[in-house]
Amino acid sequence: MTVATVTAEEAAAWLQSNQAVLIDVREPDEYVAAHIDGAVLAPLSQMPAAWEALDLPADKKIIVMCLKGGRSHQVCAFVGPTATAGQPLFNLTGGIQAWHAAGLPIIFAEETGA
Repeated sequence: MTVATVTAEEAAAWLQSNQAVLIDVREPDEYVAAHIDGAVLAPLSQMPAAWEALDLPADKKIIVMCLKGGRSHQVCAFVGPTATAGQPLFNLTGGIQAWHAAGLPIIFAEETGA
């Protein structure tokens, strides 16, 4: 199955304009250490239950992300055809590393007091 991709810059624009929702499939400790504001945690290790528990808005694009793009690609390939009910599903190319490299904001644990 071909998985659609989105760059960090495109994803940021979609999120800023409220056109998309961001799903982070990393593990909870990774999420606490550093995450993108507004990302919803749904760990790969808890799939498919974590995905099924999401309340995804029907009118938005769904962006799936991880550290570099590998785990999120797995999730997109797994849930893509069935779980999104025709909603556009995208893998964030390069994951949070690409987001950071693009100079986009990340919330780090030391900033939250966690």
